[in-house]
Amino acid sequence: MNESLQQALGVSGATPWEEPPAESSGWNHAWTAPMAALPEIASAFREAGYILELLTCQDRREDLEKMRLVYGFNAWETLDRHLIHADVDPGTPACSITHIYKAADWNEREVYDMYGVTFAGHPDLKRILLPEDADFHALLKDFGRMEDAEGGAE
Repeated sequence: MNESLQQALGVSGATPWEEPPAESSGWNHAWTAPMAALPEIASAFREAGYILELLTCQDRREDLEKMRLVYGFNAWETLDRHLIHADVDPGTPACSITHIYKAADWNEREVYDMYGVTFAGHPDLKRILLPEDADFHALLKDFGRMEDAEGGAE
């Protein structure tokens, strides 16, 4: 990892995980970062020549009362993969990075569609997989629970 990237991560408030990721995971580094710092972090990765490899979400409302956004950045030339977790309160918009990585467009739309996380600054945040009139987010852990169904579980 180059020095300017390491400095940008430190200045942004990103902290390395206490226990580094297992070698078998394929990630070389793992970080936890404040959501507000994601555009700055994404810019630093972009300037250092990294690609956005992954952007997804975890429903962590049961244990953390948060939604966790998961970002993966990779430098092909040196194979230097970084995993970044950034938590956001349910109902609070996350920061879009579409102005930094165009590829984030569909990833952010998928996270919105499947988890209900909105992205402030996204140019066209609308459903990408489910119908526009869907009134649910299919990957939330409480979606489709039998106890919530009409009549409840029997």
